[in-house]
Amino acid sequence: MAKPKKFYSPNLGGGGFDESFQDQCDPRIAAFYQMWKSKCKDDTIPARSDFDPIEMVEFLPGITLVDVDTETLDLTYRLVGTNEVAVRGKDPTGDRVKEHFHATTWEDTWENYRHAILNQGIVFDDLDIPNANGIIVGDETIFVPLSPDGEKVNMVMLYSIQRGPSK
Repeated sequence: MAKPKKFYSPNLGGGGFDESFQDQCDPRIAAFYQMWKSKCKDDTIPARSDFDPIEMVEFLPGITLVDVDTETLDLTYRLVGTNEVAVRGKDPTGDRVKEHFHATTWEDTWENYRHAILNQGIVFDDLDIPNANGIIVGDETIFVPLSPDGEKVNMVMLYSIQRGPSK
């Protein structure tokens, strides 16, 4: 099993985001990132309301929306796409992320969310992980922040794809 790849990019203010992760990610992840970035206006992150599901049909099975309690930073699954449900073997919609995350450790999972929330940053995570049948698959995920006011992150949107495991 290959070592996980991580990429953290903070919002660089007027400078945008470091996009070098696109050199190593699946083209579907890059396409999702470009769609999200197209919604960033005036150097602010977009809101959930900026996204029309009709415009992003190709991504919907791999989408996960996570609500962020802006006071406690508790995370709750709002929506989990059909591909993500299949990989997990269950639908965690409505559950706390800490109790139903799909990764190796909570600390690793929290670090990804923490970066997206507190730094208004993007995270690209690439790791090999067992699916619901115990088969190791490569799982690439991008975490992007959403905010109704461009400042406080109240939701994190994830897009994940699965592929054969890394060599």
